[in-house]
Amino acid sequence: MSKILSVLINEYLRAVRTKAFIIGVLVTPLLMGGGAIAMAVAENSKDLTDRHFVVVDRSEMLTETIAAAIESRNAHDIFDDEGEQEDPKWILETWDPAEHVGERSDQVLSKRVDDGELIGFLTIGADVPELAPDIPEPTGDGPELAGDAAELARAEAELARGDRELAWFTDTPTYNDLPNTLSYLVNTAVRRHRISGANMDADLVDKLSRREEITTMGLVEVDESGNVIDAKETDKIADVAVPVGLAIMLFMLVMMSTPALMNNVLEEKMQRIAEVLVSAVTPFQLLMGKLLAAALVSLTLGVIYVGGLLIFVHNASIVPPAVVEALDLGTLLLFGVFLILTLLIHGSIFAGLGAACSEIQDTQTLLMPAMLIMILPMMFLGPVIQSPDGTLAKVLSFFPPATPMIMFMRVGIPPGVDWWELPLALVLCLAFAILSVWAASRIFRVGILMQGKAPSWRQMWTWIRAE
Repeated sequence: MSKILSVLINEYLRAVRTKAFIIGVLVTPLLMGGGAIAMAVAENSKDLTDRHFVVVDRSEMLTETIAAAIESRNAHDIFDDEGEQEDPKWILETWDPAEHVGERSDQVLSKRVDDGELIGFLTIGADVPELAPDIPEPTGDGPELAGDAAELARAEAELARGDRELAWFTDTPTYNDLPNTLSYLVNTAVRRHRISGANMDADLVDKLSRREEITTMGLVEVDESGNVIDAKETDKIADVAVPVGLAIMLFMLVMMSTPALMNNVLEEKMQRIAEVLVSAVTPFQLLMGKLLAAALVSLTLGVIYVGGLLIFVHNASIVPPAVVEALDLGTLLLFGVFLILTLLIHGSIFAGLGAACSEIQDTQTLLMPAMLIMILPMMFLGPVIQSPDGTLAKVLSFFPPATPMIMFMRVGIPPGVDWWELPLALVLCLAFAILSVWAASRIFRVGILMQGKAPSWRQMWTWIRAE
């Protein structure tokens, strides 16, 4: 045990004293929060150039409504509380058909869009505000149409559909704010026009058809004294974001440590340092020292990141109380236990692969299956979140390579797990970790001194079975 401890201390100090470790400690939070940082940067560097557009309103009923709404938006909705402009102005330009007699409006305006004068233009068919007539396609049903009669029927149907067209023309299809707003304005105005045309009160219809949002609540409970505890509104950040975020952090910590462990073992083997080490300690002692050192390095990173997270949530007023409650001592202890077990499982696999190979190129063929096993839980992240008590989630919870991340999420996401599931998952995970360490030690004792061609999976299996 003293030799294992010596290897552990040496490997741990060698890892945490490197510049790479310090840079990793600083860079990883930036990577994890990169999306938020990018959004903040994008928010402060928006393009506030005016967006000019044209509305070709063949119905001659909707242009004024659109113009009034756009004017109101430019005057009030694009500024923050301090009066700073946050979004670009939308400038509606007029279109007079009399000035373009004999010219196609779509062709003229497309040229202006192409020249950069407009962001786009909207065309509104003459019959858009009216109720849609039934325009059946000419089919074989009913009286047969032939020759000019059939062609005329098709042309009339196409004309009717064209008069009902609502289309946005642009060469910037990714800019959706303006067309989405125009679609809302047109459909709202058209809806009120149709209601009024049916001799109904549009304001009354709006009130009667008001949308009610659903609120997701927990369950009503009864305490030991028989008192009824009212249901509370659920907090999706606490119920989903916290367990999923910690599970992703667990995955990242393992990804940072286990491939590095393989590279460390392979480097020592290539430089013949391993031959000197195994003359002082047994291959098993060397393997266990390296595994425990990798686990300790990951725990150090975990303490730094989780500690920073706790400081933030306890001091930031924007964090809901439910999130603070979700990050309780039990959750953090379970996170640490699953982190250690995951590192023992995957660290053993990667350390064994490092010992079995003699060149970096040799690891390529053996690395892919090991990486697939590691990222397996992340592949099923969505289905597990959607149905944490479903059959797939339960099966993955008792598949040891995926158990730590899947079971950790299921414990945190309501409705949680049955009382027997977590102990069983921990026992299975611990047993598999011991099995992984044992199998890796068998590969390690043979592979660490072997040079030449990398072994196949079948050869490594014979090393494991050999006495």
